[in-house]
Amino acid sequence: MGEKKVKVYVASSVGIDYFFFLCKTIERGGYEVEPLYLISEVTYRKLAKSSSFKKIWLRIQMYFLYPFYLIYKGLIGKRNSVFVVSSNTFYAPYLVKKIVGLKGDKVIHMLYDLYPDAIEIAGAIKVDSIASKVIGKITKLNQAQCDATIYLGKFLKEHAEKRWLTAKTSKIIDISTDLTLYTSDFVPELDTKKLIIHYGGQLGYLHDAVSIIESVKYIYQSDISDFVEFNFYVSGAQADMLADSLREYPIKVISAVPSSQWREDIRNFHIGLVSLSPGGASVCLPSKTYGMMAGGMAILAICPEWSDLAALVKGLEAGWVVNNSPFNSKEELNLNYLQSIIEERPYKEISSDFYNCVKNLLNDNDLLKQRRKNAFYMIRENYNIDNLGKKWKKVIQDVVEK
Repeated sequence: MGEKKVKVYVASSVGIDYFFFLCKTIERGGYEVEPLYLISEVTYRKLAKSSSFKKIWLRIQMYFLYPFYLIYKGLIGKRNSVFVVSSNTFYAPYLVKKIVGLKGDKVIHMLYDLYPDAIEIAGAIKVDSIASKVIGKITKLNQAQCDATIYLGKFLKEHAEKRWLTAKTSKIIDISTDLTLYTSDFVPELDTKKLIIHYGGQLGYLHDAVSIIESVKYIYQSDISDFVEFNFYVSGAQADMLADSLREYPIKVISAVPSSQWREDIRNFHIGLVSLSPGGASVCLPSKTYGMMAGGMAILAICPEWSDLAALVKGLEAGWVVNNSPFNSKEELNLNYLQSIIEERPYKEISSDFYNCVKNLLNDNDLLKQRRKNAFYMIRENYNIDNLGKKWKKVIQDVVEK
């Protein structure tokens, strides 16, 4: 069966930027692609910020209506197709495999967020609880039954397969961003006397909100307070806590804006601030990181040194990492592994390192400019749609030919 005749259905409960870019990427590999999603980005963000009743309605759509929609599309879909199904909703890949496998279709598990780890870290369930074991069993079924699993990073793959199950076939493919949506001109000098540090996007339980808050406070209580400006375009579970904690400081905090406006605004910022808690680093990789680099920002990441986020930033020489884990390498995690991956350094140490990093940047504008330039050009060289499309083409070819 030639790859040009294969139809690929790409499924996720919510249709947002990186989902549509994934569709375009697979199309670049030479396939006919049909996106399958139930909730638009605008609706998702609106409901996520609404009352408890509307949030319940959002969960009903994601965890009940969306699976039924997938069953319907799977049953009426073209035979001998490939379904790329994200882990949002967590049981969707296995469900789709059970349905379309009867027709001989193939299913690729796109692991965006790892469950139950994500909700364990959020505090919704406990490790080794009945809920954790049940969801973990589903994760094992995703790994065992789906024809391939795609991971966003090397550590994410190692962790998922160490804790749960080695996937039948796997590949690491970065999520990246749609570079055609960003300006093609790098602006080396910005029209501002202050160093502008920007946080954009979700601030959920997988992110290190406390370290961000303590680091901002440290800066504004230091000798460099007059030379740094912070702004946050933020939503998510910890957004209100950040706004309340920093209310007395001269920072800008607004809700997340539409993606088109965000891409325009970030042309005026020097540094993109991203974060993952140590536990969160074993679960996901912030997609906004790629967008920040594409927009010409260097990255300042508060995350573990052993994480995929740190490897991305350091590998491209596109920014700096402030380690929030007491461990410097993944080899150090092996003793009491599940406890080690969630341990954090003291916040005073993290905020002190953050301050020292920012102060060094203020004293070395050439280095800042070079890291911003690296971010802008290296993401275009390494994570463009042609490179990613070739990787997806190879995965789909391998799955179809089995």
